[in-house]
Amino acid sequence: MLDTGTVRLSFEEMQEVTLKHLISGIDEDEPVSGSDGATSTAIGGYTEWISENSPIISLGWDWEMLANEQTIRLRRVSEPRSNVIMMSALRAELGYEKTLTLLETVIDKLAWENETLDYINSRYHPTAPFKLPVTGFPTQRD
Repeated sequence: MLDTGTVRLSFEEMQEVTLKHLISGIDEDEPVSGSDGATSTAIGGYTEWISENSPIISLGWDWEMLANEQTIRLRRVSEPRSNVIMMSALRAELGYEKTLTLLETVIDKLAWENETLDYINSRYHPTAPFKLPVTGFPTQRD
């Protein structure tokens, strides 16, 4: 049997997994020019987290940066990408949609925003990091 790297866990088992930051990056998209000459810009990127122990779990998602004069916030804007399939207590697969919903719950409980922003600072702005206070992290549903 071919090992696909898929990990089957119940939601309770997934909540016990300790995830650590692996990598984050900024998307290198070009700004979109409007018909009136204005340019729409947004900073967005990705982040990937992995489990500290076996089984090896990978969990990633896209985010956008929201900023004003006083704060910088990151907000999850995509469905999760993962090698996890969620299982019921009776070990039956819950399916794709239910797995995504449960993984979104895991992400939204994870304190990922500060660590991701710190990593982005060190990767892209090592000599002039973002210095605005980071505060309030809405989820995708906000």
